[in-house]
Amino acid sequence: MWLRGLLVVALSGGAILSAHAADQSVPRGPSYYPDSYRPTSIDWTGWYVGVQLGGAFGNASGLSASPKPAGIIGGGQFGVNWMRDSFLLGAEMDFAGMDLASSATDGAGFTHRVSAHWLSLITGRAGFAVNQFLFYAKGGFAFGSERNTVVNPAGMLADSGTTTQTGWTVGGGVEYAFTPHWSARLEYDFVDLPSHGIVLTGPTLGSQPANIDFTIQKLVGGVNYRF
Repeated sequence: MWLRGLLVVALSGGAILSAHAADQSVPRGPSYYPDSYRPTSIDWTGWYVGVQLGGAFGNASGLSASPKPAGIIGGGQFGVNWMRDSFLLGAEMDFAGMDLASSATDGAGFTHRVSAHWLSLITGRAGFAVNQFLFYAKGGFAFGSERNTVVNPAGMLADSGTTTQTGWTVGGGVEYAFTPHWSARLEYDFVDLPSHGIVLTGPTLGSQPANIDFTIQKLVGGVNYRF
């Protein structure tokens, strides 16, 4: 009887040891599911270059009529980022061509035309990264072309003035890194180009200073490559 009991204990112990060994042989951790998707954090630190394309619309106020031009905007950007943990600081410069043009007529029959053909922003950026996503805000300096023209009620050119204006900008966006080097983003920017002291020259008024506040809002999508 005691021999039978000893045999049962030995067999039971062997079965337990065999099960434990089999359990230890099963791979654990990420390699157990080699095809599973696990998001990885992206290091946004470093230089980048990219392109952008979207739409822009503006408003030119200050004269009796306020035209509201709209059009397509497209160009490129380059910048640099520094990361600490999930927080980001950066600097960026972009340059975009556009074809904003519009006119409006006041009650006296004078028509104010405004047009702009390029825009450049030099900004600082601050953001927060979550896995492949970067949420950021930006602000800084703006530079752009601007031409204002006044046409009299008879349809003849009265006065015009062309200038490169300086101002400020604020904006923000979200960027998604779909590879370690490539990312796509969507961004909104508000630009204010206060045209104080612009001179309209022509046969009607001679040289007439005018204060025109020209604002532009743009929404662009872009793709960046990080080095």
